[in-house]
Amino acid sequence: MPTIKDVAREAGVSVATVSRAMNSSGYVHEDTLKKINRAIEVLNYQPNETARTLFTKKSKIIGLLLPDISNPFFTLVARGVEDAASAKGFHVVIGNSDQNKEKERQYVDTFNMHNCAGIISSALMFDDAEHYIRKTGMEHIMLDRTGSIHHSIAADHFKGGVLQAQCLIDRQCRRVLVIEGNQQFNSFKQRREGAVSIFKQSKVAYEVMNGEEVSNDQQLLDYIKYNKVDGIICYNDLIAIQVMGMLQHHGVRIPEEVQVVGFDDIQLSEYCYPSLTTIHQPAYLIGKVACEQLITLLHNEKTEQNIKLDVHLIKRNSTRSV
Repeated sequence: MPTIKDVAREAGVSVATVSRAMNSSGYVHEDTLKKINRAIEVLNYQPNETARTLFTKKSKIIGLLLPDISNPFFTLVARGVEDAASAKGFHVVIGNSDQNKEKERQYVDTFNMHNCAGIISSALMFDDAEHYIRKTGMEHIMLDRTGSIHHSIAADHFKGGVLQAQCLIDRQCRRVLVIEGNQQFNSFKQRREGAVSIFKQSKVAYEVMNGEEVSNDQQLLDYIKYNKVDGIICYNDLIAIQVMGMLQHHGVRIPEEVQVVGFDDIQLSEYCYPSLTTIHQPAYLIGKVACEQLITLLHNEKTEQNIKLDVHLIKRNSTRSV
């Protein structure tokens, strides 16, 4: 297996020059750079990541910590991170936290132990997480949170909640059930606040239910029928699809009797029956921009601290026409 010394010998330059070229750590003349690239190609040289890390004190590995990559939304986020990382010569190590405090802390320790250059994570549950990560020296980008002390990227969740509510108001709903996600997470909290802010300005009656209660089909069905609910806002598409399945199983017609709006616009939302009206947030772009933001920081360059991406309503068949 060829080494960096072999590359230097083939290119007719010093090992230090090859190292500067590979790690962008100093000036290398364009002609010299071409010789080095040609030598790398001829020898099919693959740099040893561990050795390069020890030499430069910086790895080309990024830790990505997500709640659950089996959720199609986070699968797209991960793909966006990976594609952006690959384009810049970085590699991604992915962990699933399952929103478990101990697993989150263990993954942060693991990323640090393997000398990851930085971490991209969704909102973390364990106490003083931001301070804990800062002590490791790793750069950190937060997903779905703006206004934190770390750099972050998020969709406009408040606007998304507003659009959900306005969608049902425009379609003549009179009693709406808002199924909220875990309010410890800023994204779910803002979605709820956005929807509620619009209902308070309208004549539409609304109630808020914790998403954990949705697991009890009969209780939810009884609530909807007793309160004559004709519109339901869900904090994500997976819950919306679950609710629609339950309603249809018990003979409730969608959208004729109850209209349903989701959030995320995962691929399944277009192909379920009926297809789901939802809020599109750009999952792939969130991951891509978060990774680009992190790599910019790793290069000691300035980047916007809090990035907010736009969302919009996707009208499908789980709501009626205006």
